[in-house]
Amino acid sequence: MRWPTLGSHVGVALSPDRLVASLPDGRRLETTEVTDLRRAFTELRESAGTRRATVSVALVPPLVQVRHIALPPMRELERQRVVARDAGRYFVGLREPQVVASTPTPVFAAAAPAALVEQIEAAVASVGWVLAVIMPAHSAWAVAGNGHVVARLAHVTELLRIERGRVMERRRLRTADVVPPDVRNPILIEDPVTMAAMHAPDAFEPDLCSETRNMLRQRKARRVASALGGASLVCSVLAAAVNYWGIDRELAAVRKHRAQLVPQVAAAMQLRDSLSVLTTNLTTFGNLEGTAPRWSALLADLADYLPRDAHVVALRGNGDSVVVEGVGSHAIGVFQAFQRMPRLTAVRATAPIRQDIASNGMVREQFALGARLREVP
Repeated sequence: MRWPTLGSHVGVALSPDRLVASLPDGRRLETTEVTDLRRAFTELRESAGTRRATVSVALVPPLVQVRHIALPPMRELERQRVVARDAGRYFVGLREPQVVASTPTPVFAAAAPAALVEQIEAAVASVGWVLAVIMPAHSAWAVAGNGHVVARLAHVTELLRIERGRVMERRRLRTADVVPPDVRNPILIEDPVTMAAMHAPDAFEPDLCSETRNMLRQRKARRVASALGGASLVCSVLAAAVNYWGIDRELAAVRKHRAQLVPQVAAAMQLRDSLSVLTTNLTTFGNLEGTAPRWSALLADLADYLPRDAHVVALRGNGDSVVVEGVGSHAIGVFQAFQRMPRLTAVRATAPIRQDIASNGMVREQFALGARLREVP
């Protein structure tokens, strides 16, 4: 877990005979007086001129032992307990209490003397700085880049395979051994201590944490969680109050706006009703106009097709039916004329033809014809 930093972030690398510090401004401070860590950190603070700072410490072998461990998937707390319980089986030659830490898959475990870890914690606390992490230098070297990294130490050569900032494989070679032929384009680190100090602020696991610091960290986490819980509760109450106030305010505004719209809505509804009545009347008129018989056109046809020697006495219409009564010289000619009219169909006689003889001897025929009107396109 990466912890938040306070002020400047100083990277420190510690080996059996050197302490190298990398400052944020690019300076490098080094001392060989590593027997008294309190004094070394006091001098480091005076030289850096920084009152508040966060420190990440990288331990260089042989101050720390590392190895990969095959473990089934498990939660972080369970993994730490298993590695700490079986530290004597995983790490060889442990003669004093150790602080053990590990990373998740792949499990990369580290062990360092508990006395050394406590000395570092006390030294950092004595100068008023905040300790972020104590880790093996391998984690800092892993930040140098992906691929193979070769760190040449005084007593051994560390060969690491790095993927995305994690140590995936680690091999130890004698100082006189050459790099194996299967390693292509390795990154050579000639000064591993300085390189570890440079990249220590960018690495954060595995964190070698003493029991005392771990308890302080847990208490701090619980206090922060309690504070966050209380803050969330207060925020929830405030949010509910603001939400209620906002809803009541918006509801009052909506009611006021609705009251202002009442006259306009009433006028609009009245106009809508009037428009609906007009639309219904227009639709009715349109239907009537479309279905009503064209009597004027029928009268025009009668004037055009009726023989000259005939005239109409009566004309009665009912819906689309019409009855025409009249007098003419020849009723059969009138019947044939009606059949030729384009707006009439189903022409038939509605009464027998009667003949009248005038005083001058002229014969006139009375007729009554019925027909049905039809639309002519």
